[in-house]
Amino acid sequence: MNRLKFNKAVTRQNGTMEADAISKNGRSPKSHTGRGNILTGVLHNSFSMKVFFTLALTAASTVISAQKLMGNISSLKGQREVNVTIDFSGTLVNNQPEESYISVNTKEKNNADRDEWLYEWYEEMPEEAYEQFVKSLNDEIKQKRITAGYFPNAEYTIHIQVNNISPGVSQLKASNVGLTIYFVKTGQTTSFASIEYNRIWATWSHLYAHHVNRICRAFSCAGMNFGKMINKNLN
Repeated sequence: MNRLKFNKAVTRQNGTMEADAISKNGRSPKSHTGRGNILTGVLHNSFSMKVFFTLALTAASTVISAQKLMGNISSLKGQREVNVTIDFSGTLVNNQPEESYISVNTKEKNNADRDEWLYEWYEEMPEEAYEQFVKSLNDEIKQKRITAGYFPNAEYTIHIQVNNISPGVSQLKASNVGLTIYFVKTGQTTSFASIEYNRIWATWSHLYAHHVNRICRAFSCAGMNFGKMINKNLN
């Protein structure tokens, strides 16, 4: 199993993970941060995922509960690259502390299966959620000739605070995510615009058996709808 390696410490509620920095084939690091520093990045490394996506599912598979954009994002006009960071610290799962969800899903597993589940949860899921969000976002904002991703030298940063994850239930209930997304000048922590998504449902995600698949599908839908919002407000 290939392990992700982080270029800086990543703080989660269960502690801190540290590893040497790497970069392969010019692939850029992506963000996965603790609350202390919202702009800390994470190196991307290719690894075998157990997550496969049917990306043919489109806008028809999304139900949104969101507030209006607060502030003005006109400063993004003319930008060619925008940095994106994401923060999972303090995230609730099914509106309960993350530890409760972890405990329920690992308490009856043997050590090997428990370690595998935790690896998927703490490393694979955040990485793939970021990738799916950014991919869907770029599919939308390419008409504005803007590319989003890990661009720490870009003038502006889109910061995603993950408030709640509802993984759903296979064959029974779709997944959804709650996010607050901030626009900041890179290197600063005061936002000039923001939008809160109380819930973004991926309505067909219940067809996926694995919880990580369902969660990341919701992030894909979130990226798509966030991109549509940017397009609308940069006319």
